Amino acid sequence: MTFLTVSATVFVILAVLGAVIFRSRQTQVVHEDSVAVTINRDGFIKRVLPAGRHVLRPFEKVDFVLETKTKLIAGQAAAIATGDGVPVHINWSGTYALKPELITENVSQRLRGLANAEKAIARHADICLRKLVGDYAVPDLFKPATRERIERQMSQLLADRLKPLGIVFNGLNLQAIELPQEVAEAFNKAKAIATLDGAIRQVDPTTREVVRGAYQLDEILHWDAYLPTPSRLTMKRLQTVAH
Repeated sequence: MTFLTVSATVFVILAVLGAVIFRSRQTQVVHEDSVAVTINRDGFIKRVLPAGRHVLRPFEKVDFVLETKTKLIAGQAAAIATGDGVPVHINWSGTYALKPELITENVSQRLRGLANAEKAIARHADICLRKLVGDYAVPDLFKPATRERIERQMSQLLADRLKPLGIVFNGLNLQAIELPQEVAEAFNKAKAIATLDGAIRQVDPTTREVVRGAYQLDEILHWDAYLPTPSRLTMKRLQTVAH
């Protein structure tokens, strides 16, 4: 083997080593309101890189990037049983942000799980709503004081549950509460009748009798007797709870 051949071989080896070292020392720019999670060549999580420019270590690469800015989330918990046995759908919304530094246990697993943070929030919201709503009857859910109490309790429960997962939950707001069709119909008619009956009681006896005759108030006040059996049973259940 000639000297030139040896020199060429050494040059090639040095070039390859230089390329490997260069590639292993590549940089990573992490944008604002984001963090990058790196892994080593064995697939284990190595570091969480904050926003800025970073020099990666040999055989280290970015596995995924997480946005840490505050985001809005909305969801629906379906078929939640109330205290009087009525299945309702509850729409809710809230805000959250990812903070990986809050994770203290099962760090690798929970870091990887942050990519699916919204699924975790929805799952915990569903569990907590089922627990809380079961303590109230349907009419109570439409009272402002009850809604505020549930929102306050839900916000605290979710904050406590999600913090160890690296998720900061800022608060939950209840949106629309959807009732089964027959229950919604019964509930709306009951409120209308209560309003009408209250107005009738304010007029003088003569006028009251005229109105009773003209609009057959007695039949209106007992409208539930003409409902299909399921609606009639629902109204009886609601009236029992109300008393």
